[in-house]
Order: sequence, then structure tokens, then C-alpha cells
Amino acid sequence: MAPNTTTIDIRAATSADAPAIAGIHVASWQATYMDIMPAQFLADLSVEKRTAAWREALDAGRPHVALAFANHAPTGWIAYGPTRDADKDGAWGEIEAIYLHPSHCGQGIGARLVDHACRALHDVGHAWVSLWVLAKNRRARMFYEREGFVAEADIKTFEIDGTPVREVRYWRALP
Repeated sequence: MAPNTTTIDIRAATSADAPAIAGIHVASWQATYMDIMPAQFLADLSVEKRTAAWREALDAGRPHVALAFANHAPTGWIAYGPTRDADKDGAWGEIEAIYLHPSHCGQGIGARLVDHACRALHDVGHAWVSLWVLAKNRRARMFYEREGFVAEADIKTFEIDGTPVREVRYWRALP
């Protein structure tokens, strides 16, 4: 087997990165959630609308977003910041989202992004990190468990186009 010669770089995203982030966001949702989310909802996802939303969020500086590049091409991103959960205090940070372009899964990029976010959260004083993941997203759940996250009993449910979608919370201590 040939050695992996992919160079992975991670940097803070800017509003100029909004189209790349949106493209990865939509491609990832459409590939990952096809058996979890309503098909029409996924088909209707718009890179243009996501670009506008991401540009606004990046300009506002909330959440923090880091963008990964493999061989100089954008491949994935992670959004993180202080927890948004009312039952957690200021010691808690949160990974709000992480998405890889489907063609770049399984290459170690996700682990690098999680490490980046966890180090950044620790550096600003957080001791713990949590995240929410779709309960039916087995691949993501296995990934988080490999990264040292532990599932809680907490489940929350929201609806998309009348379809209930369940999320489970994971957590881990920061280094």
C-alpha cells in the first residue's frame, strides 16, 4: 500500500470561505442523511442559501469555524464555541457541527478537525466539550466514540418536514 501523501492544513474560516463551507455542508447532508432526513428536504437544500447563512455567521464571528484543506482543496469544516445547552455551565464548550465532503471521509481529516476545535476550546478555558449527533447516524457515532466521546442518556427530538429526528448528546474532557 502506498503511503498517504495528503497534506492537511486547517485554518480559521472567513466570510470568503462561505461558498466552500456551504458546498461541503449540502454535499455532506445529502450523502449522509439520505436514510435519516426526508428526501425532499435534502433535495431542496441550496448551496446559495447556505452560503448566505454562513457568510452572515462568519461575519458575526459566531460560531468559530475552522476549514480543512487537503492538498490545498477545501475538504471539511468544524464549528465550535461555548456551549449553547442551558444545563451546562461556562466550563463547557461545544462542537456545533462538523462536516466533510463525502469524497474525503476516512482520511483522518475529521479527527484533525476535532483535535483543532478541542485545543481551541481548551485554550479559552473550557474543561469539557459536548456535541449533539443524530441518533441514527451510526458512522458519526462510531467516529465520536473513537475520538473519546461518551454518549449521554439525553435525547432531544426536532422535526423536519413532519419527520421526527432524534439527537443524542456526547461529551468528553478536554486535554
